[in-house]
Amino acid sequence: MIKFFRNIRKRLLSEGKTSKYFKYAIGEIVLVVIGILIALQINNWNEDRKNSITEADYYCRILDDFVLNEKLIDENNELINKRIQLTKALIKDLNKIPNVKSTILNKFIATARQDVFVPSTITFDDITSSGQLKLLKDIELKNRLIEHRAFLNNTLNLLEENRSEIVKRAANYDRITELGYQDVDYMKKALGEELIALLPKVDWTNDPTHPYFKKVQDNLVFILGMQIRQRQHYANLKQEIQEPIKLLKDKNCN
Repeated sequence: MIKFFRNIRKRLLSEGKTSKYFKYAIGEIVLVVIGILIALQINNWNEDRKNSITEADYYCRILDDFVLNEKLIDENNELINKRIQLTKALIKDLNKIPNVKSTILNKFIATARQDVFVPSTITFDDITSSGQLKLLKDIELKNRLIEHRAFLNNTLNLLEENRSEIVKRAANYDRITELGYQDVDYMKKALGEELIALLPKVDWTNDPTHPYFKKVQDNLVFILGMQIRQRQHYANLKQEIQEPIKLLKDKNCN
């Protein structure tokens, strides 16, 4: 094609048709500029098409994370409900005298056991860390996702504070051997009868006046309060997550 145009220019010059040559040269320049503009437009269209595909993929992947998180919220909430019931029952069991100290302690450990809620934020983290947040053209949805991430981080901090307080209360005893920690099933198995025989035997669970009886009972009430707070945090998070899920489903992600 270039050779073809070059031959035309040579022919016009050789024939002395200068004015036609200049007109032709200008026309050729115009054609080249138009060609460049068309190429740029096609390239921009291709880039926009690729970005739109990537944007749609991000929306669907974020929705997958949200759906998974909603499931995790429900699972953790169910575990907390079970612990709340166990804690209430343990307060009653402790006050049913006589009782068995090892049974009380095993249940006490179970009430204080904590699960960590680890939400899936892989896609949103990938978008923000890679600088691809600009690809999300739906401003309302983008802002809503940013708001949700802030709400999620705050909830995770609150849950962590609750867990720390529960663990602190459950472990705050001056002499755990007098408390009877060695009577917990997994410790009893690890220590063996010979070592357990060397440790104190204090039947505080059958003495409501004993300091450990009062302290464990107080801690159970405190733990119950923390569990109820955790349940409320999960309820708030589940409610908060519904709007972004709906907005994402409107992007034809199911």
